[in-house]
Formats: sequence, C-alpha cells, structure tokens
Amino acid sequence: MIQSQSNAANVFTDINGLQDIRALGKNDQEAALKEVAKQFESMFMSMMLKSMRDASDVFSEDSLFNSPESDFYRNMYDDQLSVSLTSGQGTGLADVIHRQLMSQYGLDDKSTGVVDQSKIFDRRYSGLSTAMQRVEEELQKLPENLQAEPGTTSGETAQGEGTKGQEFASPSEFVAALYPLAEEIGAEIGVDPKAIVAQAALETGWGQHTIQDASGRPAHNLFGIKADSRWTGGVVTVATHEYREGVRVNETAAFRAYDSLQDGLRDYADFLSGAGRYQEAINEKTQGDSYGHALQQAGYATDPEYGNKIERIYHSPILNNAINSTELTEQNDG
Repeated sequence: MIQSQSNAANVFTDINGLQDIRALGKNDQEAALKEVAKQFESMFMSMMLKSMRDASDVFSEDSLFNSPESDFYRNMYDDQLSVSLTSGQGTGLADVIHRQLMSQYGLDDKSTGVVDQSKIFDRRYSGLSTAMQRVEEELQKLPENLQAEPGTTSGETAQGEGTKGQEFASPSEFVAALYPLAEEIGAEIGVDPKAIVAQAALETGWGQHTIQDASGRPAHNLFGIKADSRWTGGVVTVATHEYREGVRVNETAAFRAYDSLQDGLRDYADFLSGAGRYQEAINEKTQGDSYGHALQQAGYATDPEYGNKIERIYHSPILNNAINSTELTEQNDG
C-alpha cells in the first residue's frame, strides 16, 4: 500500500516510496497519478522553502550561530513544514495537477468507466508511462553511493580547494549508505556502528555539508580527519571552524580525500586504531552513547559539546528510525 499523506513529502527521497508508486501504477493508474500529483505538490513546497532560505543565507555566513548542526535542524523544520502544508487537503495544487494528468492521459472519462486508449496511444510519450518515467528518473538520480557496490568509485579523487555541500538528499539516504559500512568497520574496531553513524551525522549535518572539491567531487571524508604530514593521499582545503579556549574560530584547513565511502571508513578505523590516545574509545571499552564523550576526552574535537551532541544524535528518533528502515530493507533483500 502507498505511503500515507503524512509521509508524502518524503517519497522522492525514499527508495521504498518510489517503488510503491511504481507498483501501484501497474494496478491502479488513477491512484498512481494522484500520488504522483501529491509528490509534485510536496516537491514544489520544498523548493519554495529552500529558495526562501537560500535568499537569506548570505546574511548568516559569518554568524557565530550558523553551523552544520543548526542547518540540519532548520532543514528538519522545513521538511516538517512541507509535510504539514501538503497533508490533508494540502494547498490545492495536487488536485489541479491530478486533473490535468487525468485529462491528458485519457483517464477522466467516468461515464464508461474505461480508459480511452485512443487518447493514450495517440501521444508519443503517452499514458501513465510518462508520469511513471518521472519516478524512474528519480530512482536513477539516487546518490552513487546507493547505486554502486561498496568500495567502488565514481571517478578521480577530490583535490585542491573546495567547499562543503550536499551529498545526500535526506538523513535516511545518509544512513542507508553509511550504516552497512559502519557495521563492518565497527565489528573490526569494537565500536557500536550506530555511534559511528551518529558521529558522521554530526560532522556532516547528515550529509548536507560534506567536503567536496571545486568540481563538486566528494572527498568521502565524513569524520573531519585532517591531512597532516603523514597523509599521502588526496587533499581538499575548505573553510571550517575550531574552538579555541571555548570560542568558535573560523579557519581554513586541509582534509583527507578518499576514492569512496568505504575507503573513508577504512582510514577512519586505521586512524583510531593507530593512535594510542583513542584506545579507551574503541575495542568495546565504551557504550554506544558514551563513544562521543570518549573521543572528546581523547582530543578528537575541540568542540566542548562534541560528546553531548553525538549522544543526542545516537538516541534521536531520526537515526533510530533510519537504521530500522535500513535493516528491514537488508532483510527483505536477503
């Protein structure tokens, strides 16, 4: 059964939701078109909210209150606002789109109760296939991390000057890409994989602020590991911030760049295992919700709230729901 209206805004960033629409279209064309219309309405509202936020971002670039974490919670609020605005009767835009699709595809003749095939097949890209192709396109546009096998690469390693940009469309996509790799690495170094994902979520704002080079190639560095003199791989230099004597200071730093997420997780494990100061954080010496505190005490980050922030994310419904969804998908695939 298709997702409820309360979750309608998430369908285009949720693999299962897209598959549900595609399956529904095979049995009930009108219902599928109605769901597609809802998605376009929700997407329109999300784009409008994002446009409004982008217009005001220029005023907050140098603000002490502007951070990946604040951006994450703001995006959460906007997502919820989009859901609220388009739930129930919505804005009315979905109904307009639905009527247009019904008319265009010859599904609006209720007098006979049958589809007017002449209206459909007289068009080159006719019938429901045109609307359903939109769903197929969204499936094809999923991040490469979800399309490729773990460890594969999409091209050259990111290099040079860079910035921080969006790599994942939603927290659920972020967790779906990272959690299976975190399970593998976590088993090796004795760390709860959920704690690993919670740390990565904090460092990147759930994949909304990942390190990328000037060409937009991702560095696959989800843990803020800097490129010191021992590092011989790719390097991307971006603006970041540190806390000096409790005060946030903006600066520029060089960060390690990897060929893939799996390479990034592998180096993360080597980084922790190779440094004696992190031994109290790994090898199953801490509970999952204490992992961030152990890293902070060992000097991993300068943020005085680093451990508390990771702990909050560790217990958050967003992370736990996304992990449950990922594990369910893995079980179904198995």
